[in-house]
Amino acid sequence: MNKFSVLLAVAALALSSACQKQQTEAERNAEVEREVQARLAAERQAAEQQRLTQRQDELDARVRELSAQQRATATPEPERPTERPATASTAESAGSSYSMFYNRLEPHGAWLETSTYGYVWQPRAAQQSPTWRPYVDGHWVYTDAGWTWISEEPFGWATYHYGRWTRLRGIGWVWVPGEDWAPAWVSWRTSNDYVGWAPLPPEARFEVRVGIHNWADNYYDIGPEQYCFVPTREIGTERIERAVVPAEQNVTIVNQTTNVTNITYNNTVIVNQGPNYDELRARSQQPIRRLKLERRTAVESDNPRPVVKGEVVEITAPVIAPAKPAERPPTVKQKVTETVVERGWERVADQRAAQQARAKIKSEATPPPNAPSKTFVKPAPVAAQAPAASPAPRAVAPAAVRSTTTPAPTRTAPASAIQTPAAPRPTRAPQTPAPTIASSPRMTPPPARARATAAPLAASPTATPVATATSSPRATPVATPPPMAQASPTATATPGFSPPAGAPRGFGRTETKEQRRAERELRKEQRAEDKRKRRGETQPSATPSATVSP
Repeated sequence: MNKFSVLLAVAALALSSACQKQQTEAERNAEVEREVQARLAAERQAAEQQRLTQRQDELDARVRELSAQQRATATPEPERPTERPATASTAESAGSSYSMFYNRLEPHGAWLETSTYGYVWQPRAAQQSPTWRPYVDGHWVYTDAGWTWISEEPFGWATYHYGRWTRLRGIGWVWVPGEDWAPAWVSWRTSNDYVGWAPLPPEARFEVRVGIHNWADNYYDIGPEQYCFVPTREIGTERIERAVVPAEQNVTIVNQTTNVTNITYNNTVIVNQGPNYDELRARSQQPIRRLKLERRTAVESDNPRPVVKGEVVEITAPVIAPAKPAERPPTVKQKVTETVVERGWERVADQRAAQQARAKIKSEATPPPNAPSKTFVKPAPVAAQAPAASPAPRAVAPAAVRSTTTPAPTRTAPASAIQTPAAPRPTRAPQTPAPTIASSPRMTPPPARARATAAPLAASPTATPVATATSSPRATPVATPPPMAQASPTATATPGFSPPAGAPRGFGRTETKEQRRAERELRKEQRAEDKRKRRGETQPSATPSATVSP
């Protein structure tokens, strides 16, 4: 019995030891598990912290990059806010000026040349539909630069942020390029029920010290048809073209609204304030997004539309330099010689309502005395290239050519015919008119051999067998050419011709014996005349070979 009790006690003790050992092992495993979990949690937390730190560093670097880019692409000069140094990374920045517009917009429309605005661009939709209007296909957002138009059209990055729009009679809406970037170039009108905007005309030039304010409609004569009106509750819609009221109601709405245009300049950006954002946001059925504006100076694609990333809207806004005279579109579809601008009053049917609208617009605000001029300054045209200068006539040495003349076709006359060519201007006495010389009856047509020699010289524009001798101020004996040589009646020959030294006999001559004899007599007469002049005589002697008419 005692042995049995001892065995039970030993078994119980062993069982208790085994249980305690088992419990201790489980606790140890649990402790290890807890340590592993704690270590994993710490590693996850460290990784998350590292990721957040890296993200913060990336955001800080991005902010610094944007700040540096904004400083690099703008100067704080108050006179011309958009004439900034060219710092864009692409070639299509300030260096290319308007050529970027010419090249980028050509696939989406046509360029026209007008007498008033120079080169203008018309979208293809405006060519196909007379009811097309700008600032319709898209929606409005509010950024740190004010009301910003987000266009759905592939050309909207240029035509709704640079330049101005105008409507030409018989053509439609056209866009006039400009170099100043803005969120939108529009004039605003609002009331409790409606809000509307109209494209500013090319005459609406922006100046930093003046801006463009509620006198825009009055000063630039913006009529009702230029406006797009939507109900106030629809201003936040994404496709605002569906909410635009018919244009026939515009004149009535103009009489119910007030101009609230307010385009100013803030540091480096043109700001488009216009309607009060808080009021429109409270009345709009859809929320009006308020975003941070980020301008991209590089045109990275053929369709650079605005991109919204979270609370940031990225808009392509390259730096544009003023137009250069040498720039022109690669293709000009049409040249418009007469440009008749439609201001928005021409199609208003209710003339009484139109007069009321005009009176209301004039009563809203008076343009300031320092308002910019309404005269549009067209870019300088391309300078026409000067025509190439004609080559100077080749000088002919008198020792190498017998005479020079301008050939003129004449009919062959008999040898007895008398020709009266225009005498050359006297060289010794300009005040004495040149006499008229009659051909000598002894100067007969040359024989066949002489005519064959004279033919090629008669065809040359620089040589004709004609001899002219100028001697005294009273008479200029001239030997007329033979009729077969067909010389011009205005032929002029070099007086006192003598062949160069060493030249063969007859060099530069095609005359017959009779002509040479007559020439010798003329020279003899000239020498005699010179002797008489030296002796004080004034009366020339007559010769049998020439008849001189004083």
